[in-house]
Amino acid sequence: MTAFVWWFSSCQGHMQQCYASFRGATSGVDRLTQERQRSIHGGFTASLSTVAFQIPLGDETEGIVVLDRVGDGERLIATKNYTHWSPRFSLDGERLVFVRQMVGSKDRELLSCETSTWHCSILFRTQAALSSPVDAGNGNVIFSTTVQRADGGRGFDVFVVRKGQAPVRLTNYEAYALSPISVGGNKIAFGAEGKRGFEPSPCADRDSLKCDKSEIYVLEFDPSNATIPNKPTALAPRFAVAGYSISPILSGDGKRVAFLNTNRKGNPWRYNIAVADIDGVVDGGFSVEGSAFSSGAFVGDTLLVNELFDDHYRILSADLSSRRVTGMGIKHSPEYLRTIEPITLLVDGQSAPW
Repeated sequence: MTAFVWWFSSCQGHMQQCYASFRGATSGVDRLTQERQRSIHGGFTASLSTVAFQIPLGDETEGIVVLDRVGDGERLIATKNYTHWSPRFSLDGERLVFVRQMVGSKDRELLSCETSTWHCSILFRTQAALSSPVDAGNGNVIFSTTVQRADGGRGFDVFVVRKGQAPVRLTNYEAYALSPISVGGNKIAFGAEGKRGFEPSPCADRDSLKCDKSEIYVLEFDPSNATIPNKPTALAPRFAVAGYSISPILSGDGKRVAFLNTNRKGNPWRYNIAVADIDGVVDGGFSVEGSAFSSGAFVGDTLLVNELFDDHYRILSADLSSRRVTGMGIKHSPEYLRTIEPITLLVDGQSAPW
């Protein structure tokens, strides 16, 4: 029972992707492989100089690997007795936001850290599910967390928080899952599934093998005030191309989106990454060669994505103008991770009561 609770809490906000890992528990796949299959969806991010992503440490906790894009610098956020997830760089790369939780505690903390000093502030603390923080600029951090529904259950919505202030709710859709979130230009995009606040699924019997389906939503966003104006009463999916589409990430200018897409053949679900303009015209992408892709990350005209293999990760970098693709790898064994230089976080501040 303890293992299931750990798996459930670490999959918060992106249950569909994590379900493949859960199936592995009954198919003879070892525990660490399951953790890697799940955590590949938990967070990947890039800046001009660095990439970072969530990684299992082999002791039922997760750290965040920070890699130089040029050179061989490798560092690891792995505070003792904590697990970490959902890292995301600010647009200028000067800050990294992520979520952490102390082993044995119910409290989850949203942190914002300066990447030059690793001085961090706790923006928000909650016992609710918490995922997909995004530094939206001007001191605003957007994230997904659960709230009480009228029927007594809990649903995910989008919130924004500033240091020293209480979070403000931006949506009221009560999704079953809501991750990842991204902002770009005057748009906000997120992957979500739900019933209340969502247009009816084109698959009447909810059988995703019988029709094309998208769990991608794009709304207007006001970056100066971190608000979502003109919210529709019911969310309508975008990028309903052939197959099943999830996990959108916007470019910084909001003109492109990268998302995961699979065909309707069923098990094993193999998600490729597609690139489209904001109107939904697909123009390129990658086919998965390993076990799974992460969601993408844009840095200017470059798209980066993390790919999981049996004995390593491969980070692909594609210049969308020249179509040139390069790659870099990192081993993922617990023995190798113990050799990486640790990052010491200097954490201060308290979350505002809420």
